[in-house]
Amino acid sequence: MVGVPLLALLIVSGAVASGPGTRGGAADTVVLISIDGMRWDYPERAGTPALTRMATEGVSCRALVPPFPSSTFPAHASLATGVYPDRHGIVNNEFLDRQRGPYRREDDASWLLAEPIWVTAERQGVRTAVFHWVFSYSPWRGTAPTRSIPFSGETTDRRKIEQIIEWLSLPDADRPRLILSYLHGPDHAGHAEGPEAPAVMERVRQTDRLVGRLVRALEDVPKSALVVVSDHGMAGASRVIRTANLLGAGGARRARAVSSGAVCNIYCADGPSCDRTESAFRSLPGLTVFRLADLPADLRYRQPSRTGDLVAIAPAGAYFSDGPDDMRPARGMHGYRPDEKDMQGIFRAWGAGVRRGARRSSLRAVDVAPFVCRLLGIECPAGIDGRAPEEFLTGAASGPAPKRAPTPAGTEDRGIHLRATRAVRACPIPGPRPGAPATSEDDSAPP
Repeated sequence: MVGVPLLALLIVSGAVASGPGTRGGAADTVVLISIDGMRWDYPERAGTPALTRMATEGVSCRALVPPFPSSTFPAHASLATGVYPDRHGIVNNEFLDRQRGPYRREDDASWLLAEPIWVTAERQGVRTAVFHWVFSYSPWRGTAPTRSIPFSGETTDRRKIEQIIEWLSLPDADRPRLILSYLHGPDHAGHAEGPEAPAVMERVRQTDRLVGRLVRALEDVPKSALVVVSDHGMAGASRVIRTANLLGAGGARRARAVSSGAVCNIYCADGPSCDRTESAFRSLPGLTVFRLADLPADLRYRQPSRTGDLVAIAPAGAYFSDGPDDMRPARGMHGYRPDEKDMQGIFRAWGAGVRRGARRSSLRAVDVAPFVCRLLGIECPAGIDGRAPEEFLTGAASGPAPKRAPTPAGTEDRGIHLRATRAVRACPIPGPRPGAPATSEDDSAPP
């Protein structure tokens, strides 16, 4: 009988401990923004005051390295889960699951095989809100964000930033503590016009103005932080590889090709059809073809039921298409190996818990989720691939963050707070790693 009141007290204590300011993280509120197709060098080339301010007052890296393939859905899954496609299961924007069937840019969370960060947060009592991040529109194994908005290609990036600012202005008891959002950014312009086009640079500047609005709004939110990333970069493209033509050659018709960008996943009916298909694809100069068992380990791409029997990677400047011949060719494409510089994206972090002025040459997409967990003081899922960059995090305690001046130079650091040792153990220090165009901020396009 004595144990019942004690148990009730422990439950109440646990509920209180999950509230704002008691988890041990330096930040009570973290906003994570992904900008589609923002290549690593775009901000410097276009001139981006907001992203420059974030780098000056916060942390940055020269390049954010995506997973393979460097495409929207696999990259966003890795950003949210801290694991590679061989573990989260999203092996391309489109693919075939041998048991479940075809996947075509769907948002059903049951396709995701690893826990996303909004579920990690909700399980630990942190309210979340997600605006257009893939796989956030349905519960993942029974847990969903507190607030989420289904995807619509008609929703502008401006509207997303306005909604985030509305969420940030809610009373403390209702305000989400972790907010994620996807911005269309320069991706569509890069595909349509090529990565060097003026329309791309204009879209980068438009997106930067929206980031600036968000930074100014967060100045009035105590103990808040902003993390801005991108899913991939963009490379020039001038040649289309029609998979139907390859499958029609040499009796390879019993294989099925599912392509997205620079990667084609091929599913064979039997051994002989696989041999014929491999021979047909290898006949094209510059094309790289791997059997599932022979995929390089560093690609982290062997997912037995989804990757396919063969994986073909297009050479630079080329991409696959399963569509009709009359489709307008793209001038920009991604999906290539992540070590290709044009495939790499951006990383900026600013605010509570972020060390001022820290830099590094690169960061992996899988490191983003554990970094956000550290800021919030929550535990990462066990055994993830990512590691929080220790040198990007502060360690001294301080009071609430002061409101910051708009100029980068001469401003004080935001509030710095003691990290929870539990979170430190959960996200340890990383070890060595191997080396149609938009015309206004209201224009947008689907990913």
